[in-house]
Amino acid sequence: MHQSVLVTGASSGIGEEAAVFLAHKGFRVFAAARRIDKLKELNAVGAGRITPLQMDVTDKSSIDAALSKIAEYGAPLYGLVNNAGASAMGPVEKLPLSDWRTAFETNVFGLVAVTQAVLPQMRAAGRGRIINIGSITGRIASPFQGAYAGTKHAVEGLSDSLRRELVPFGIKVSVIRPGAINTPFGKHEAEMLEDYENDEVYGDQVKTFKAWFSKQHPNAPSPVVVAEAIHHALTAETPHSRYTAPFKMTYALVLRNLMPAAVTDRILERVNGLGKFRK
Repeated sequence: MHQSVLVTGASSGIGEEAAVFLAHKGFRVFAAARRIDKLKELNAVGAGRITPLQMDVTDKSSIDAALSKIAEYGAPLYGLVNNAGASAMGPVEKLPLSDWRTAFETNVFGLVAVTQAVLPQMRAAGRGRIINIGSITGRIASPFQGAYAGTKHAVEGLSDSLRRELVPFGIKVSVIRPGAINTPFGKHEAEMLEDYENDEVYGDQVKTFKAWFSKQHPNAPSPVVVAEAIHHALTAETPHSRYTAPFKMTYALVLRNLMPAAVTDRILERVNGLGKFRK
């Protein structure tokens, strides 16, 4: 019997790529999204091993209903890929608290809710893999990404605790840190910045940052680099606690860890063009 994996946020981008990639590698994939109609194309490209599911990670009843459907297939889940995510872009001072709450509800509390729901069956089976999709932003936070970076920093911390808690049960936890990836998510984030381009305080900075940021995702690697990391985390006898995708972004993280914050700030300003605003 094929090992079963649940992938949340599978309607586009990284989640969609991961679902198809894993299906072609032999997994039975349960691909979940808030709108099941957005998953209809997966049946044709998933080698007959993808089952679409409606799931809102911020709604416990929705999570329970999806897991009930998964249970009908008999075997317990072997893997969980917590990919569902929401972004929020804008100056910390100006971004409405409602936007902060939306990002944290999906990226942190939703991730925890799905994890809590699947852990009993993994513990009973004495094995399992949980892969949390974090971000480079969880270690290197750019301006105007405070809310999103906050959620991804949270994912880093909770994943460490979870990994150490689950050692006695044979369940392994990994974090995937994507950098810029060529998906619709980046375009959506850039569009969110438009609300602040005419702000009397931050408008000029936002315009400069947006001009740089908008070029990153279209020129970035395919989401297959993330799917490959997810596959390794699911199949390696000893998976890494952290993966960076694409791998070359690891060097940025190493420099971030070695250099003083002031030096990191200056380098980022030089890259994104915001250095001209320094006083």
